[in-house]
Amino acid sequence: MCQVYQRPWILLLVLFLFTAGCASTGGGGGGGPQGQTFGMIIGAVLGGVAGSQVGDGSSTNVMIGAVLGGIAGGAIGQRHDEYREALRREEAQRQFEYEQEMERQARLEREIETLEEQRIRDALARQATDEDVALAEAQAARVQRQLDEKKAEFEASQERARRIQEARERIEQAQRELDELEARERGEPVK
Repeated sequence: MCQVYQRPWILLLVLFLFTAGCASTGGGGGGGPQGQTFGMIIGAVLGGVAGSQVGDGSSTNVMIGAVLGGIAGGAIGQRHDEYREALRREEAQRQFEYEQEMERQARLEREIETLEEQRIRDALARQATDEDVALAEAQAARVQRQLDEKKAEFEASQERARRIQEARERIEQAQRELDELEARERGEPVK
């Protein structure tokens, strides 16, 4: 009989190393019961090794040990997966509650700001006289006149600048034409 069949735990160990390598390349962030699978594999291997040490080390003992170890390891791994999922859910809930609290805080700050503006308007309304209103309207009219004058001055200066630019362009064009005409009179080639 072949050596591998006489020592089935060696076959299980090779199988474990192969599957553990495949399971670890799956990444840690993805879905699926990784702890359960990993626990089942480790439990099966350790159970198989333990089964080979019990009694006469027959393949039946190895298989029973592997099955029992796989069941126990799978259960432990499943509990680990459930624990990790519970932690993930708790973190998501905390993040949700934090975002809700930040929204409530921002809403409260806006309400306080609105109330403060209203308080200032109310205080001004209680204290203002007709003379205050007339004075404020006169000041607003004065500032509006100044603004209108500045706008008119700015527009006039822009128009003057545009006209100067057009005059310079006409001067340049006339100068080129004059230079060409003089060059022709002298019999020089025109550029």
